[in-house]
Amino acid sequence: MGINDRDYGRAERTPWDRIENPRSVLVILIVINVAFFIGQHLFKYDELLAVSPGSLLRPWLWFQTLTYGFLHDTDKIWHLAFNMFVLYIFGKPVEQRLGGPEFLKVYLISIIFGGFVAMLVPWLVGLATGSPVNLSGITLGASGGVTTALILFACYYPHQEIRLMFVFPVKAWVVACGIVVMDMFGATGLSGGTTAYEVHLAGALFGYLYFRRHWRFDWLDFSGLSELPDRIRSRSRRTRLKLHDPERKIRAEAEEADRILAKIHESGEASLTSAERKTLERYSRRQRQKREQ
Repeated sequence: MGINDRDYGRAERTPWDRIENPRSVLVILIVINVAFFIGQHLFKYDELLAVSPGSLLRPWLWFQTLTYGFLHDTDKIWHLAFNMFVLYIFGKPVEQRLGGPEFLKVYLISIIFGGFVAMLVPWLVGLATGSPVNLSGITLGASGGVTTALILFACYYPHQEIRLMFVFPVKAWVVACGIVVMDMFGATGLSGGTTAYEVHLAGALFGYLYFRRHWRFDWLDFSGLSELPDRIRSRSRRTRLKLHDPERKIRAEAEEADRILAKIHESGEASLTSAERKTLERYSRRQRQKREQ
């Protein structure tokens, strides 16, 4: 292998190059999705965490616009497997391009955006057609965020070849356009099935706008969450130090005594409260004990 074949000798990196950061946000997201899938089998919490049209009328359930994106059809393991495979293939170079923190923000916001679309669309369709809205119908799956990752990949690397069915080489932009067209056809209802095509389209729109409008979510800072354990430990240490710092209590008492003496000088002893008298007596007693030692 020549020097130009090594990572540090390349003039230009390809989108398929590995991510140097071993703590990949993408891998963590995949692990969380798998953990949620196992939890769905054990605890049956789909109804609680999946988003539905009825959630729109109950703002306290709007957290479902995020949690639905970590649920999958427990009767079809390929639903989880396919989403995670596509997310890894296309999300990996996008994470490398944006950086882990920004990729996480983009992914989560796209999930939330898709969740609100999933809540709203049945109401809009019902309003347009005059048909009743099925308030109990639920939407779940990571497809909205996965579609965002795929569209961003196609925007950043439009001419990268993708092998469909692991055989046929196709440009990334062609694949992205094909998926959007199929989702638009599916959203008309002509294809049947229960796929949430509107969530796919929401993810595609969000990814395209993020690229075209050069959005960045630097203002959305998650670093405070990662620093929270350190802050708690630091506060706990300070609390323990306070409990074992008798000198601090003595210094505070001396400062209070000085304030009380200044008050006597200005307003006379009659102006003291009972608490101030007790503080002064206690301080005087402590000072006498010091002199007698």
